Amino acid sequence: MEASEIKELSEKAKESNEKGVGLTTAIIAVLLAITTMLGHRTHTESVFLQSKANDQWAYYQAKNVRSHMYEALNKLALLSPNGKEAAQEFQKSSKEQKDSSQEILAKAQDLEKEANGASSRALKFDTAEIFLEIAIVLCSITLLIGNRAYWLTSLASTAIGIAFVVAGLLMHA
Repeated sequence: MEASEIKELSEKAKESNEKGVGLTTAIIAVLLAITTMLGHRTHTESVFLQSKANDQWAYYQAKNVRSHMYEALNKLALLSPNGKEAAQEFQKSSKEQKDSSQEILAKAQDLEKEANGASSRALKFDTAEIFLEIAIVLCSITLLIGNRAYWLTSLASTAIGIAFVVAGLLMHA
């Protein structure tokens, strides 16, 4: 084999390796785009759920305040000479407000748990994004300096990123 043939084979091997690294980079970029979309949507879901939970907490507080108001009116009505009938109505209204506030409280707590779950899922996707971005940088370094160790490290970083994505998806199930 002549020296020119060896040089040509070496260049073809290098070019083939660069294509593989380039393809790997493209695949990782697609995974990163999907992960970023999942993260953004999950963050939006978390904010939406927290907003709904806040609304329920405000509604609960309003019901609770009304219950206390009717209870105070009940006591005032009992002080008046002919207020027994009004006192009973106020007592009934106070109980209704208190009973319905417990349902609202439970709903607010459930929404808050959902919001916290969405926030935890979003954190998994954010962490996955970091590992996938690192993998792309490592692929770029591989193309620049030709050291295969960086490419192998990028594959490990990609695997860790994928593991975080799967963990985030399983949390939703």
